[in-house]
Formats: sequence, C-alpha cells, structure tokens
Amino acid sequence: MKNKKQSRVKIVLPVLFTFGASLMFFQADAQADSSQSADANTQVVATTDANTQNNNSQDLNVSTSQNSAQAQACTQSAVAANQNANNSNGNNDGAVSLDNSAVQAAANKPVVETNPGYSTSQYNVTAEPVNAANSGNGAASLNTAGLTAAQKAFLDSIHDGAISTWKQYGVLPSLTAAQAIIESGWGQSSLASQYHNLFGIKGSYNGHSVTLPTREVYGGTSVMINDAFRAYENNSQSVQDHGYFLVANSRYHNLLWKTNYRDVTYLIRADGYATDPSYTTTLNSVIERYGLTAWDREAFDTNTGHVDDLSVRGDQLHVAGWHVASGTNGNMHHFIILLDGNTNQELYRQDISKTYRQDIQNLYSNTGAAGWSGFDISIPYTSAFAGRNITVVSRYTNDASGEQNGGRDMFFTPVSLDANMAALDKMSLDPTTGNININGWHAADNSLGKKYHYIIIFDGSKQTELGRYLVTNVARPDVASSFSGLYNAANSGFSLKLKFDPALAGDQIQVISRYTDDPAGNGNTVDYWFAPKTFNTNAAYLENFKINGDQLHISGWHAADQSVGKKYHYVIVFDKTTGKEISRYRVANKDREDIAKAQANVYNAGQSGFDINVPLTAGMVGDQIQVISRYTDDPAGNGNAVDYWFAPQTFNQNLANLDQVTVENNQLDLAGWHATDQGINKPYHFIILYDWTTGKEVQRQLVENVTRPDVANASAVYNAEKSGFKVSLPVDSSLSGHRLQVISRYSDSASGEGNHIDYWFEPINVTIK
Repeated sequence: MKNKKQSRVKIVLPVLFTFGASLMFFQADAQADSSQSADANTQVVATTDANTQNNNSQDLNVSTSQNSAQAQACTQSAVAANQNANNSNGNNDGAVSLDNSAVQAAANKPVVETNPGYSTSQYNVTAEPVNAANSGNGAASLNTAGLTAAQKAFLDSIHDGAISTWKQYGVLPSLTAAQAIIESGWGQSSLASQYHNLFGIKGSYNGHSVTLPTREVYGGTSVMINDAFRAYENNSQSVQDHGYFLVANSRYHNLLWKTNYRDVTYLIRADGYATDPSYTTTLNSVIERYGLTAWDREAFDTNTGHVDDLSVRGDQLHVAGWHVASGTNGNMHHFIILLDGNTNQELYRQDISKTYRQDIQNLYSNTGAAGWSGFDISIPYTSAFAGRNITVVSRYTNDASGEQNGGRDMFFTPVSLDANMAALDKMSLDPTTGNININGWHAADNSLGKKYHYIIIFDGSKQTELGRYLVTNVARPDVASSFSGLYNAANSGFSLKLKFDPALAGDQIQVISRYTDDPAGNGNTVDYWFAPKTFNTNAAYLENFKINGDQLHISGWHAADQSVGKKYHYVIVFDKTTGKEISRYRVANKDREDIAKAQANVYNAGQSGFDINVPLTAGMVGDQIQVISRYTDDPAGNGNAVDYWFAPQTFNQNLANLDQVTVENNQLDLAGWHATDQGINKPYHFIILYDWTTGKEVQRQLVENVTRPDVANASAVYNAEKSGFKVSLPVDSSLSGHRLQVISRYSDSASGEGNHIDYWFEPINVTIK
C-alpha cells in the first residue's frame, strides 16, 4: 500500500486557557499524518508510546508493530465548537458519543506538531506582612561604611537573634551586637569561626562543648588550663544563649528591658561581666560607630502580623490571622479592609470583634494588646471577590468609621481567589464495554455564578474540539477535606462514559472541565485543561507458533486501541527472508478474561484472543517466518489497519535418534526415529548404510515410517508423530572391523536422490562373526 503524505504547513493557533481570561497564542510546525496501512509484503516498523507492551518473556514476542492511518479532525478553538446533542446512542450504559459533525469536519485537517498545553493547580490561603516594622534586614539598616563583606555578613548572621532576644529576654539588641563584635573579633576568633561561640561562654549547650586551652588567673598568677566552652550550630544560637545567660544570672537583671544603650553598657560592666575599666567606653564606641541603635528602634517599633487563612468556605469568605502593632491598645477599633490586589480598589471593610491569641501574647508580650491581636471573620462570598487577587489590610484606629487618622496599618501580600484545582482520577478504556471512563473533580473559586459544568473532549494533536457534555456534579468529601478553602470543593466531582471512537485513537486527547454561565457551554467560563492522554497502546503476545503434524499452530492475543472501527482480524504468515506474504487467514476473536485484567485499559483486550491451525507448506520451512496480527476495516485484510509484527522464527529442525543397533548372524538391526521440518513434500524415507572406513555407500533401503507418539510429545517438528523406523540390513563379514555410519534420508525421489534432507548418525564399529 502507498504512504499517504501531505505537505508541512506552519499554523498559528489561538488556544484559550482561562486561567486569567488571557488569550494565549503558540506557533508550531504542523504536518499531516503520514501513517502507513501496512501491506503484508512490506515490514513496517512504527513507534509506540510507553504504554505499549512489546517486551514479553518469549523472544518471539518482539513487536515491530505498525500503526495505520488515523481519523483526522479539523483545527479550531474549543470555545467555538457547537454543543454535542447526541447524548443518546441506543445503549443503556449511559455512554455518550463524539459529535459526528465535528469529527467529519476534522477528517482532512493536519496534525499540529506541538505539545498541547495544560493547566497547573494553584492553591494558597495565607499571606505575609508587607514591610513589617520589626522585620529589618541586618547590616542593611546600619552604618556599614568601611566594613568588609565578611563583616557585613557577620552582622546579618546575628541580626535576627539580637531582635529575638529583646522580645524574649529584654536584652537590648545594640548591646548584644556590640558584645558579639568585640568578644569574637567580628566572628574571626577560632572559638567563633569554628564553634560559633561569640561570647566565650564556658560549659556546654544542649550537650555540645569543645575543650580548648585558656589563660586564667589564680592567686594573682596567670596560668594556662584546658576548659570546656559551649559549641553552637550557628551564630544565631550563640546570640540566643547569650540572652538566656544574662536572664539566668540574677546579677544582670537590672539591665533587662532598658531602652537607653548608655545605661545598659554601664550596668553590664558594673555587674561584673568584664573587668576591663574601658569596657563600657569600647561598647559605646562600637554602637555609635556602626549605628547599632537602628536595631533597637526596630525591636521597639513592632508592626507585623500574618493572614492564616483567606479562603472560601461554602458560600462564605473566611479571613483569619493576627496583627500586632506598637502604640495600639485594647480600646482602639480594629478594622479588616479588603482591597483588589491589582487596582487597590476597596471591596469591603468591617470593624471586627477582636480574637484572643495566646501564642501571639507569648511572642510579643511587651507590645500593645498583643493577646487581643487576632481576627477571624466570615463574610458572604460574592462575585465582588471571585477571581480577584485580594489584599488584606489590618487597621488599628481611634476612628469609628475606620479611617486611619494616626492609627497603624498592616498590608499583607495579595492572595488569589482564583484558585483553580482539579484532578483526573481516571481516564481509561473499559476493555469490556469499549467505553472511555472519565471521572475526577474540579473546584474553582471563580466558578461562582457559573452553574453549568461541561466536560469537553479536545484533540490536542489536531487542536480541535470533538464533543462537549453537560454533567451533574457529585459530592466529593475527600476534596472538601483536602481543600477546605476552595469554592465548591465539596460538590466538585464529575464522571462521564464516552464511546471509544476512531477519532480518539493515536492522537493526544485532552479533557477540559469547564464551569460557565451559558447553557450552551460558552459565555463566561473557567476551564481546567488536563494533561493529554494518547490511546495508542498496541500490545500482543504469541503463545504458540509451532508445527503440529502437517499444520502450523498459531495462537495468542492482540489488543490495540487503534483497532476501534476495524472489525476484521487477520493473521498473516509472512516470509521475512524473501519479503513476501505466504498466506493470510481471517480469524474470529476469542474471549480472553486474563488479558482484560492484565491490559485493563486497552481497547478490545477482553476479546483479543486468536487460535488457528494453518496448512504447513514447503515455503514455510527454512526461511525466517513471521506472524502478523492485523485489525482492519477491509474485509479483504487491507485498508486502514493496525498491525503487530511478531519476531520471526525459522522452522529448520532436523532431529533423530538411534534407539537400537545390533549385529547378529550377518544382519544389522536398526531402530530409531527421524523428524525434520524439511521433510515436507519428501515422502520417501531411506535408511542408508555408509562405510566410513572406505568412504562408500554399502546399501540403502526404503522404509515405512511408524508412529512415535513419544517423539510427537517431545518435539514440535514436522512428521514427529510418524517419524519412527525399524529395519534389518544384511552385512557381509568383510565389513567386520569397519566403522559404519547410518544415514536417515527423506527425499522427493523414489530412488533416494533428488531433493533430500539427511541425518548422519555417529559412526559405529561393528564386529561380524
């Protein structure tokens, strides 16, 4: 058969992905399908995808399969196709059919050489504060002129710990930083650089310590001793432990929670931390030179928070979190304001009832009314919010209408209420019914007000819609549990049975789940494009390919997605050596429940068996013979076809055995068997006695074969069933001491010459008395 080729064309296609209502264009080379309808005289090798089973436990099951011409479809946008009204196909299994008009219109359109796009799920319900007042950034807020990169990095490494120790222990950050710089030499001392001990604190930390030599003064004498020093995993741990050290030693309590650095630097020397009389002066110099009081201001002025949840719960929009700000108190109004995150348009504001948060009180015990910083409200979810990015603003104010008027605001990062989540739980062929079973779920914040749910079948290879179907949503409590903040999650399930059609075979088929306000499936929509699936599995196995008497027994199974619409199944016997077809046989498929289970997602797997006996001919012997399993739409076995080419096998066995050799009274008695594939059309069986010593034939005798069921059971060789022989040959005493050789010959000549096949047994020494 001829290859059908079409010219390459460049196509620019608009494909609508409604993630944000933007029209996306992509450009790709397109080429018409140049698939071949194999004819048995040509071996065609076709590629298969990862789902194709072509490796089996027998060597003869190596696929060189060929995929035939595929139904083609027109190129168009999914949003432009008409609704498929054919939801009744005469079956009672509820399966729907593709839109015949769409399939027909697509028949002559090219394949678009591109990777079809698909949606990715997005889901986030939390938000971080924007420019929180207590979230400084280390060295960047200080006077770092003249500092090296390593010194700036050192300041960054202690920043968070210094701020945290103020909140937790009341140790002034500027003091902590100045001491760390002086005590560790900017983190370069061996104790600091190797073990992160910035303050020279002895002992152990969480069981970790290092023993090092150190100089101590005893009785006025300076001596070197080995002592244990605390070891930390990082600089921040050392800073935290320094704060705890000052709290744990009561002599330092007088400097805690003081906000004037000069008071604190004086007290720490006076309390005995250092004996150097200039220690206070040195600390003040370091604080003032590098502007370390910036960290003090950062720690004192707290304005931070977190949105723990901004999500849709049923028909309510849930907003929860906390906001702590210095200078606020329990008598102030607390407003939650919702803005459009793109335009800053105000959508909602509410003076809320404060919620107590013990966790926040523990963290910010010295900041305003930290314990009463929580907020937790639910408001009706409307189209004003659906599909937007929402910015939450938390505002403390003395103004009853919610204006700032000197209050404190906290803006949080926008949260999208355009979450679009879905999963295709199943998209597989039912080998019993031939239907594609499709089920999954789709929940989208922006589906509010879009009460029509369509499942669209889209050919990604041809960029065309093949059908759309209105479905009724079903409850999915599992989705609601996993995505409790997603609109319509609890009722997001869908299922569809689709009759498998030739238009679906071989192409990249996509399912699109669409919510719309239009009964016809257009209008305002929110779509989820699932990743494409290709139905091109071509799996087979040859269980028997052997000679049985004068028959060739061929059996196995062949299941192929692309066999849909190809109701004629042929088994073709092909001579690979000559490149010619020997014969073909139309077969009736057999039930194969085992294959239906093993290949559960492959079309016709349950009816994929074949088992035939074909006449063995001389042309099948000696050459490489292949079996081809073919599904076709042509009663003669040509037309559009999908083939599976099994590995070739050569029928050239030549087996024999001498069961008995005796010499008595000048008579040589022989018994044995000889079975050979190449004995076909060679009806004359001769036993020849050959004198190996002299190199001459002694005699030959035509024998009548006898039945050998034991050989037939053991060997799948032509004529094995009737391969036995038993003969007595007279021998002259002159042959005594010679090496005689027995030859078993099948020939097409009554004389034993002509075309023949021999088996030469091992020579034997004979003694003739």
